[in-house]
Parts: sequence; C-alpha cells; structure tokens
Amino acid sequence: MSLRKKRLALHKNRDKNNKKKSNVILAPPDNMLIAIIIALIVFGSLAIFSAGAPDGLDVYHNPAYYVIKHILFVALGCFLMIKASRFDYRYWKELAVLFSIITIVLIVATFIPGIGKISHGSSRWLVGLPIQPSELAKIGSIFLIASALVHAKSLFDKKLLKHLFLILIMIALIFKQPNLSISMIIAFVTAAMMLVAGVSHLLLSGIIITVIPFIYAHILSTPYQLKRITGWLKPWEDPQGTGYNLIQSLYAIGSGGILGAGFGNSKQKLFWLPFRHTDFIFAVIAEEFGLIGGIILIGIFLAFIYRGFLIANKCPDMFGRLIAFGITFSIGLQAFINIGVAVGVLPITGVTLPLISYGGSSVVVTLFMLGVLLNISRKRVKKIHTQEEC
Repeated sequence: MSLRKKRLALHKNRDKNNKKKSNVILAPPDNMLIAIIIALIVFGSLAIFSAGAPDGLDVYHNPAYYVIKHILFVALGCFLMIKASRFDYRYWKELAVLFSIITIVLIVATFIPGIGKISHGSSRWLVGLPIQPSELAKIGSIFLIASALVHAKSLFDKKLLKHLFLILIMIALIFKQPNLSISMIIAFVTAAMMLVAGVSHLLLSGIIITVIPFIYAHILSTPYQLKRITGWLKPWEDPQGTGYNLIQSLYAIGSGGILGAGFGNSKQKLFWLPFRHTDFIFAVIAEEFGLIGGIILIGIFLAFIYRGFLIANKCPDMFGRLIAFGITFSIGLQAFINIGVAVGVLPITGVTLPLISYGGSSVVVTLFMLGVLLNISRKRVKKIHTQEEC
C-alpha cells in the first residue's frame, strides 16, 4: 500500500472513531422561528405596499415603488440570513472586535463631507451604501459584550472593560450624528446582557443613575428633542406643530375600530399621517386591520420574544445564550418602542418596526441578526446508537 493510501485510511478511521465518541449531530434551524420570520416579512410587505402607495404614486408615479425596493432589501437580507444561519456562531467571539472596529470606521466616515450624507438633519448615511453603520453597531455591540462576559469574573475584568470602551465609542459617535434612539437601544441591550450574565444590578443601577442627568441636560439643550418631549406630553397645545405627528397617529388608530377599514382603505395615509410607511406604519396597520390586526401583529412579536428566549435557554454554551438573548431583546425592544410611539406611550424617536417598516438598513441587519439566532437554534443533539449499529 502506498504512503498516500495509508494516510487516507488513517484519517478515515480517525474520523469514524471521533464520530463514535461524540455521537453528536446538528439539528435543523428552529421551525417556529422561521415561521415567525416569514409571517413578519409577509405582514411588512403588505403594510408597506398600502402605506407607501400614496408617496410612491405622488413622487415616483408608481404606487408599488416602496414595496418593490423593500422586497429587494428583504432578498438581500434573506441571503445574509441564510449565510449567517450556516456560519458557526462561536466564530463571532474571535471576530467581534474586528467587526466593531470596522463599524466604528464606517460611523466616523458618515461625518466626512463627500462620504457621509445628511438626511433629516442627521449624518447617518454613507454615499453609495444603502446601510446605516449605526444599525451594524447593534449586532456589533452584542458580539462584543457576549464575548467579554463569557469569562469575565467582575465588571473590572480587563477584556470586559476593553469591549465596553469600544461600545461606548459607538454609542458616543451615534449620539453625535445625532441618533439618540439607536444609541439608547445599544445602551439598554448592553445593560440587559450584563444583568443576565450576573453583573451586580446595584452597580449597573448606579451607572444608569449617573448617566440620566447628562441625557436630561442634553435633551434640554437640544431644541428638536425638547420639542419631541413637549409634543408627546402636551400634543393638543400645538396640534399643527409639535403634537401633529402623534395626533394624526391616534386618529388613524382610533378610526380603525375593532375590525379596521380594510386593506388599502386607510384615510390618514393620504398625506395626513407623516412617516406612514416608516415610523408610523403601525398606525396605518391599526386603521386598516383594526384592533384585531394590531393585536395579531403584537402577538407575532411576543411569540418571537418567547421563541428567542427559549433558544437562548436551550443553548449549550454561555456565549450562544448571551448572543441569543441580546438579539431577541434588541429586536423586541425596538418593536416595543415603535408601537409605543404610535399609541402615545413613548415620545417620538424615529425607530422603525423590525421587518414591518420600510427601511433597507433595518431590514437587512435585522435579518442578518435573525440568521445568527437561527444558527444558535441548531442545538446539538446526541444520536444514540444501538448495539446492532455498532
């Protein structure tokens, strides 16, 4: 027998022995989570087609303009989701720092004239790229904090402090754009992940209490953010100004009643309700599908949160559990904020409803995050061999 054949035989026997020792196979991705993702994509596409039709017809002479672009972003997002669902999530532990540094560089680039693009008074975009770097910071911060908390013995662990420093840089840069809502979401998700990992809640509470006065001072010194607060607390004092968005949203939700006006029959979307296919899309859904439709959509998000936390609980290692929790908490928190804004529970923030609102960055990054969650859901299952098989 030649030397090459001997080596091949040796490797073959070694692989066979390793399989007998481990007796472990990967399960397919969580079917319930896949069903929830499909339901959200379908729901979102229908909602954008209806809510975006007036703008599409008026500006682009095509009522399907926004839904066509949305479907293209969904296709790109699904491609990344499939790739991420097949990529072993444990490798993100080594790639977390690199991923975050690239994200920081991209965020910094948004401030450079000619590279960054200003939209609605904020420097959040890059010329020629359809994705906001601040959206990448959400998943980047989850990778960072999860990879640090796995072996951290205290809050003052060297690796944890290093990763927290990178997260603080991202938060500060996003805050500077300005994008208070995304920076707050990243901060809340980071704090929640540290809490479930066992970091002292008293220490975290102390840090949060220390930061609150600075946020309060910033809001007071920023006119447009202060107007958002006053418009939320007292919308009827300025119904044509600071309170206009919330009032129109409440009109839309109230007009829907129990069963709704029917798909495509919203009146508020006809140039009364602002940001109807993005920030206030839930109001259009509630007007067209009524209380029942709104409850169904909220129920789908609650089912997602339950499934995500279940996947986190069943994950065999701490790193995977933390990532699954972080992704679920981040998407769930964003959905709660968007719906809370539409019904008047929270001040206007400019946060999209995940997979429902129109917005390429949000859709693509959310689907990528869900791909990572699907990979984590492929929990390892032991395959029992009978005596006859051996």
